Amino acid sequence: MNNEYNNDDDKALLNLAVDALDQSIEHLDGPTLSRLNQARHRALSQSAKPRLFNARWLKAAAIAAVLLALVNGWMMFSTTDTQPMNSDVFELIVVNEDFELMQDLDFVAWMIEQEHAS
Repeated sequence: MNNEYNNDDDKALLNLAVDALDQSIEHLDGPTLSRLNQARHRALSQSAKPRLFNARWLKAAAIAAVLLALVNGWMMFSTTDTQPMNSDVFELIVVNEDFELMQDLDFVAWMIEQEHAS
């Protein structure tokens, strides 16, 4: 609340309000004062308990979830489509590296069968 007031009227109004509130407290009966005191103690005890859903943590979790969704979407949609390798190019690569094995196709077929059998 702003304590600076521009003119005397504001100060006078503030003083009247404070005086009226002070007088209303003085004329309260015992049961009302007891209930107000109990409500005050309940409010103070509630403020001391840690909350499971603190507003700061909820905001932080919401921001983290949005950022995670954005990064996940960006990664999913930014992947480039890979083109399948041309089989002719693949054969040239294989033939150039393992030319001796390609000469004996029966031996290569036997090796593949042995690998799958074990």
